[in-house]
Amino acid sequence: MQAPSSNNDTRSPDSAAQQQRQQAVVNTPPPSVSPHPQQPKAYGRLKVRAADVKSFRAGPPTLLEKKEFSAKEPKRLIFIGDIHGSLKELNLLLCKLKFKRDEDQVVLVGDLVAKGPESVGVVRRARQINAWCVRGNHDDRVIRWREFLDGPGATLSESELKSLEKSGGLPYDDFKVGKDHYQIARDLSPDDITWLKSLPTILPLPLPYSEWVVVHGGLDPSKPLLKQSAEDVMVTRNIGSSGPTSSRDEGKAWFELWADKMKGLSPSSGAKDLNFDEMHYNKIIYGHDAGRNLQLHPLTKGLDSRCVYGGQLTAFVLPGEKTVSVTCPNYDGGSGSDGKDRRRRRRDSVPNAKAEPMYT
Repeated sequence: MQAPSSNNDTRSPDSAAQQQRQQAVVNTPPPSVSPHPQQPKAYGRLKVRAADVKSFRAGPPTLLEKKEFSAKEPKRLIFIGDIHGSLKELNLLLCKLKFKRDEDQVVLVGDLVAKGPESVGVVRRARQINAWCVRGNHDDRVIRWREFLDGPGATLSESELKSLEKSGGLPYDDFKVGKDHYQIARDLSPDDITWLKSLPTILPLPLPYSEWVVVHGGLDPSKPLLKQSAEDVMVTRNIGSSGPTSSRDEGKAWFELWADKMKGLSPSSGAKDLNFDEMHYNKIIYGHDAGRNLQLHPLTKGLDSRCVYGGQLTAFVLPGEKTVSVTCPNYDGGSGSDGKDRRRRRRDSVPNAKAEPMYT
């Protein structure tokens, strides 16, 4: 018979060994480790990283799209200046022009949205009448907001967006949660935003109007059309020492330099038939420059006649080169100068706002 154990431990050998291992773990000093790295700040229900928010970039605009008439040539081309959400005035202007959808082609010079009261309605009205249009700088800001809100900003609350704006954490310096563009971007339907995103920055017209080109801001006379910068085309007012600028205080008006450039060309020289990667004779229709008001020159037609600043909404009609306008209220509360906060009068915050009936 085996002699009894000399210690008084009544545990089984396996249980005793397990306790010794646990005690060893307790008595073992913790290894020297570096502190856990600080996690990047996150926002929203899905914890979007602040770095992903700041680094977001929207898709680039289409530089140029050449239009063709779908069937027969329209009797008139009706070019309309910056509308800026002025739906009532747009409808009044179309009525004054006796617009007929099956006979006329409307061409908009951009900035359909912001500052005025019914931006969503203007976008839907433009779609309703099958208007051709170029992208303006305010349209572009709404598009960038919407792409951001559909992307990394999808889970961010308005208070989080305001916090990011205050700290400089939003992807673009012109993103201001308190301005129209943010709410318009939220209100536009998927079809609205798809249409708006499709707009080019340069729109050459088909025969028999092929000497005409539509842009929102201006062109750099030193470059052919396909070498222009889409971003510059939306904002150019002057050409300064370093190139295109939105400032009127630097350099010379782009349309004056354009006229100088065109003096060496003529429509009878055949130059207008060159490919778009060559400099050729063009007459330009544009908007964007409310500070200079309506500008009608032989080679350039500036149609921003200060619609939302108590001026007029103006149409330029081909053939015949006549202008037609209607008077507008001062929706914006400013005078058309840049860089100032102004009153906003808004009625377009309803997501499903409907455009007014189409005139025939």
